[in-house]
Amino acid sequence: MKKRKLLAMVLAAATVASLAGCGGNSSSSDSGSSTSGGSTTTTSGSSTGGDASDISGTVVFAHQNDTTGAIEAMIEAFNEKYPNITVEDQALPGSSDDVKKSLMTTLAAGGSDIDVIEADSIWVSQFAAAGWLEDLTEFLDPIKDQYLEGPLQTCYYNDKAYALPSYTDVGLLYYRSDLIETPPTTWDELISMCQEYQGQNGIEYGFVFQAQQGEPVSCNMLEFIKQNGGHDLDENGEFTMNNANTIEALEFVEGLIADGISPESVLNAKPDDSRAIFEEGQALFMRNWTYAYANAQAETSKVAGNVGVTSLPLGPNGESSSGTLGGWNYVINTYSENKEAAKVFVEFMAGEEAQKIQVQMRSTLPAIEALYDDAEVQEVLPYIADAKQAVAEAQPRPQVRDYATISSVFQEYFHAALTGAQSNEDAMAAMDTALNEALANMQ
Repeated sequence: MKKRKLLAMVLAAATVASLAGCGGNSSSSDSGSSTSGGSTTTTSGSSTGGDASDISGTVVFAHQNDTTGAIEAMIEAFNEKYPNITVEDQALPGSSDDVKKSLMTTLAAGGSDIDVIEADSIWVSQFAAAGWLEDLTEFLDPIKDQYLEGPLQTCYYNDKAYALPSYTDVGLLYYRSDLIETPPTTWDELISMCQEYQGQNGIEYGFVFQAQQGEPVSCNMLEFIKQNGGHDLDENGEFTMNNANTIEALEFVEGLIADGISPESVLNAKPDDSRAIFEEGQALFMRNWTYAYANAQAETSKVAGNVGVTSLPLGPNGESSSGTLGGWNYVINTYSENKEAAKVFVEFMAGEEAQKIQVQMRSTLPAIEALYDDAEVQEVLPYIADAKQAVAEAQPRPQVRDYATISSVFQEYFHAALTGAQSNEDAMAAMDTALNEALANMQ
């Protein structure tokens, strides 16, 4: 039985806010609502082979907010190719956590109102472990070679595929290209440039990033640690983060704030907070996700036309940029009554035509490798060659059954260290203990 009343209550309760989750942040005024899950009729063929043009039905598609018009354009392109399948577009309001909670409530209740979901890549393992996602292994295997390895990995849990890539994301370094000709590749170079330009040309801050006690501090601190040769899970599958490289990374971040290179407000900052400062022309450098490029180049931005993007710099013990790997995937609700039509829709949305539309309108990084060499894509994203290298060096967050629990531990102890509530050594020792206890409870 459809659980429309429950879904309606959940959506009505969601608060409207800017999307500030890891790996994306776009918003939309288009907030459609589901009226019917519809039914699917298959006369011949399927999305996994044969003629899919005969598949019909209604697909309810729930996704993060989007004001760029990309999703609408992608759906229009799909409708031109598959006129027998109706797509009901449902934009979910609120932050990434708000969207996740709404979806979890519906899925946990066995709700079939939603057929396809655009899901944060870090949700896939948790949703799959709960039995909420359709197994897409046989569906993805024949086409998986077209995707970059990083975003492809986020589609799997326990060696089975439960998603197809929407777009990939990675933490990047944004800089004022009118002031900086060659961006920094090391922490020392970053600090030197910040000291040179702060106080000139409206530059109030050298470097803005995000350390709000939520997913932002998890993503950003994992980057700083790995830029300095650190790690999260070691080769034995245990957390051993209380080491010299981690402590040095914490000290570096604390020094940025103490020396005025970064404002103290970074300790409460989300991606949009940093973006607002950078777009006002008040910061020389910014760490942010790929979404920030389109916004920084918009007419409302004071730095439009003067924005460069490159990989994050290395610490003294680092070997690779190690930006946090983010991104979003398409998943199919296992309770969907429209799975054949849903598979046709997902295959199109994760395909080259739709991803190219998304890149051009949303400034996201494609998960399909061939698009990095596409001339039209390169025109829209001049930095995409550097971004491809950053994606290649990107590090995923711990791929465990319940990442949310692991992240909550990161958030508590990273923030305790950065705010001085605990010493760096005490915070990291306590964090290792809590992380390994949480990991043991997942077995």
